[in-house]
This record gives sequence, structure tokens and C-alpha cells, in this order.
Amino acid sequence: MKITILGTGCIWTKRACASYLINDDILMDVGSGTLKQLFKSSNKLLHHEKIGKIKLILISHYHIDHYFDIVHFMWKIASDKNPGFNATIICPPGGEDRIKTLCRLGMSESSVNKLNFDKYVKFIDASKMGTFEYGNFEITSRKMDHGDIECYGYVLKEKNGKTIGFTGDSTMCDSFMDVINSSDIAFVDMAGTDISNKHYNIIDGIELMKKYRGKCCIVPAHLTSQAVDYAEGRINLPKDLMVLDTNEDLPYDYVLHEENSSKAPKNFKFAKKEFEVIEGNMVDLALSLTRSSGINYKMPTYCFDVRLKDTSQVVGSAVYSVLPDNIEGHASNLTINLNDDYNMKSVNYEVCMLVKRVAQKHRASCLYLMSDPNDFDKRTVYESLGAYLKEIKTFVEEENGERKTQEKCVWVWEF
Repeated sequence: MKITILGTGCIWTKRACASYLINDDILMDVGSGTLKQLFKSSNKLLHHEKIGKIKLILISHYHIDHYFDIVHFMWKIASDKNPGFNATIICPPGGEDRIKTLCRLGMSESSVNKLNFDKYVKFIDASKMGTFEYGNFEITSRKMDHGDIECYGYVLKEKNGKTIGFTGDSTMCDSFMDVINSSDIAFVDMAGTDISNKHYNIIDGIELMKKYRGKCCIVPAHLTSQAVDYAEGRINLPKDLMVLDTNEDLPYDYVLHEENSSKAPKNFKFAKKEFEVIEGNMVDLALSLTRSSGINYKMPTYCFDVRLKDTSQVVGSAVYSVLPDNIEGHASNLTINLNDDYNMKSVNYEVCMLVKRVAQKHRASCLYLMSDPNDFDKRTVYESLGAYLKEIKTFVEEENGERKTQEKCVWVWEF
């Protein structure tokens, strides 16, 4: 069995909405952008052939990031212009009326009149379906817990083959665990980092993946940017348009192997003598330490004392990690900490300019800087350098059993 992960994310992320194509003919969820992802997928079929191959569509629930692209499919599947196209749609109660309404709202009247649902589309209520047989599959639904909206997960058992499961969007509940315990490979909602009454989360999800390793291959799904931020450096995350083969012993491996992790530049040499002291106008940088890793990467790192010009008085520190060209910065690789009396825009600006010399020595073309969202002084400094705001990342801390999130702005200064 081949599973193409069309999307690993949700609507509030750069990743495509969670959707899956099984063996070219079964589609699990059809959120915004699913059609585009289908067209990008790796098989060599033409666009209309890819849609024509789809004979079964499973919808978990009626949130826009899980079914709004159904209109595009209906134009092809339910039209008399394509007599070879037809499909069965398994969905929560009320799906037929909802989908027909979407088509009326999203198409011209003449286009809607060409749709022949009764002839080409069969609707099945997930709450009453029992076990539905399709080809070599036996499919059952599970009612999940997604807050105040009715949501269903699905288990697809291949005759003489593997069983795959989809939790859809759900927090922890009996059905959630039933999907995992029934499956050889399960796609599990791990949105965000907080404990929620609507979604599971990546922090507990990673522990669940470890617990079930060797029993069920759990694949994180519906990832928010917060979940991705937390998982970076901890696990190997699935990617959009990744293709999994259930015939393999381990279709997806979350373990962060050496080839997935950041690697230090080859044959790296610290320029200790050259940067023993870097002279500025107001402050100097005095090299205090070099180490093989630091900040957010296992990368060569320079640690500097920030001293008042031509004195031994230390007024802060600057830590810089050297990133190779093939690694995109996910957080800062320059951290500046100045004593309150010297935490001024002019001093921060000069420290950045001095560290730039070190970066250029090692052929780096940019620095990654970080600030609190409400630190407008830092923002002013970074903008004056010509840096741009790349993203706002969420960091998670646990304190007394409670999870706290903190947002940070990541800036890129290219030179």
C-alpha cells in the first residue's frame, strides 16, 4: 500500500492542510489546497486522470481545512462531461446537503446544473456505516472528540495486508487510542503544544510515538507552527508530499538520525588569534571561550565578553554559532546580553556589526537574531541593520507540571 502525505499541517501554517492519498484512489480529507497538492504528487498521471482515479473520499469533519476543496473535485466527479468519473463519499451526518450547498455557492448556476450527484456520487453517513467494503479494504469509522463539532477517525484494513488509521482532529479519548491500537501505521493529530479539549499535542505525541515504537508506526499530523517549532531537533518530522510504503518494515521513522540533524562545517578552524579582541568605537569584543556547540545548534561557537572601549570592564556578552550554508536558521545564532546600564540601541547595533566580521570570516552571508515581540528597541536596531522579520516562533517551557509558551521574533540580517 502506498500513502502520499499531501499535507502535514493546518490552515495556520506554511505546511499544506492535512490530507492523504492512498493507492491513488482513496482520499482522506480534502481541505483547502488539497487539489494543488494532488497535482504536485509524484505519480505521472495528468491532472484530470488523478481526479478520475479517486473513487473514495473520507471526510473527518466539517472544518474548512478538512473539506472545502471538495467543490473542485465535485466539478469533475459529478459532471455528465466525465461519465467515467464517480466516487463514494464517507462523511459525518449532513454531508450531502453541505457539499451540494458549497457547490451552489462556489459555482455558477449553469455549472451547478451540470452536476448529477444522484448518478455519480454516493454519500455514506460515517455515524451509521458499520464496516464498509471497498476493493481490498474493510473500512470502519470511530467517533472522535474534537470539541463541539462531530468528527470521525477511520481505520482501513487491507485484506492480507496492513491496517492504517487516521484520528482526524481529536484530543485524547477511547476512540483515539482505538485507532492507534487497531493500526500498523496511524496518522495522529498533534496540533500545537498545549493540552486542549479539541486536539492532541506534539509534546505528549512524541512520548506516545516512543511508547508504540515497534507496535504501531505513528505519524504526526495536523501540525501547527508551534508543534513544528517544538519538534525541530527532537524528531524527524514528516514532510508534505512524502510517500510512505507500508510494505517497508518502517515506513516512517521519527528518530532524528545523523543525516537529518544539523552538521558542523567540515574542517572547521576557529580564528582565535584574529578575533582575540575585536575593536569597536564604544565597546570591544574579547574572546572568552570557543566550543564545539552552542545556542540552538551543534555548531562551532564563539563566546565574547563585551567590554567598554579600551578597558577591562565587562558590560555584557555575545555568543555566535557558525552555521553552514545548507542549514536554514530556525532560531537565533547570535545572542547578545547587555547589563541594564548599557543595554542601549547604539551598543546593540555595534555588537552586531562586530560579530558580522566573524561571520564573514567563515563565509556566512547572514545572521539570525531574536527579540521579544514587544521589544521595540531591539526591533529598531535590527531594522536599522536591514534585517527582516522571518517568523514568530513559539517556545515551550514546563514549570510545576504546567506548560507555558513564549513567542519570539526571528530576524534575518543578510549581508
